[in-house]
Amino acid sequence: MLAAIYAINALFNIIYTLVLVDVFASWLPFLYSKRGVAKILYMIHSLIEPLLSPIRKLMAKTPFGGMPVDFSPIILLILLNVVRNIVVTILIMVA
Repeated sequence: MLAAIYAINALFNIIYTLVLVDVFASWLPFLYSKRGVAKILYMIHSLIEPLLSPIRKLMAKTPFGGMPVDFSPIILLILLNVVRNIVVTILIMVA
């Protein structure tokens, strides 16, 4: 059971890191001009965007929807931590 907890933590850490890379890459547009780096960044963005788009759609319906700063990655990171804590807690209780 301990291996399952470590695997789940590793999966969430990978997703967490990919979200942060996607956010930082959006702040540094010159990275997309480098051919090899751009392919990796587009791949990361294509993996993370399906997680962010539902949050963006929900935020568009709130007063925060018209703000110039996109808070959806922050909300996603918070949700990932909540889900990870719930899953790990359930696994610990089952073990």
